[in-house]
Amino acid sequence: MSEAAQIQFDAIPSFLGASIGDLEDLVPGQVAIAGYFCDNLARPSAGQRYLARQLRYASCPTVTPANAIDLGDVNVFPLEPDKHFLAVASQCESVLETGARMVLVGGDSSGLEALDVAARQVTGADVPIIGVNGGAVSHLPRTQPVILSVDLQELAGKWVSHPHRLTGMSPAQMIAQIDATPGDTIAAAVFGLAPELDNRGKAETRAALAILQAVTARLEKGAG
Repeated sequence: MSEAAQIQFDAIPSFLGASIGDLEDLVPGQVAIAGYFCDNLARPSAGQRYLARQLRYASCPTVTPANAIDLGDVNVFPLEPDKHFLAVASQCESVLETGARMVLVGGDSSGLEALDVAARQVTGADVPIIGVNGGAVSHLPRTQPVILSVDLQELAGKWVSHPHRLTGMSPAQMIAQIDATPGDTIAAAVFGLAPELDNRGKAETRAALAILQAVTARLEKGAG
């Protein structure tokens, strides 16, 4: 992206204050963060698609990760499931083929499914999905490519405005599990939260933002 084009985008909110770019801007090892505006396909819950927008608005440029880029939102076709799945998987595959690592933010768990297909296409092998649910896996080799699944519905009820459960994990517990994820984390999906779009959503948005920061840092690290 040219310097003039970058200046034009400076005022646009981005994930964690990262620079805004395109597929052509990606380099190996970089963390590409993209929004996933779909919440009607897997475990549907209206409002989950707004998570990416809220996290962009809440992001502070002073905590910008060193090696991340905001790719915008992937193209979705939620009313045409077959076309949608193929399109999202293809876009994720294009990102991973550059050698960059990818985070999908928002929506439902269907984004994770597409990311899994893309990772298998790029690596030519099964890529384990490790969930952040209180039980870290420790037996994987450092070089094993893995996908990190961060389901924000695992948060305890006190942390969200529309809880699906009373018990669960705190943001700090989730972050500890993210940090301890074994293997070479090449991709991640952060999903499952329908944030309130007014002041009632401040606490849950801050929690989700801290978790996204931890996910991005884990991907920047690469092999655990």
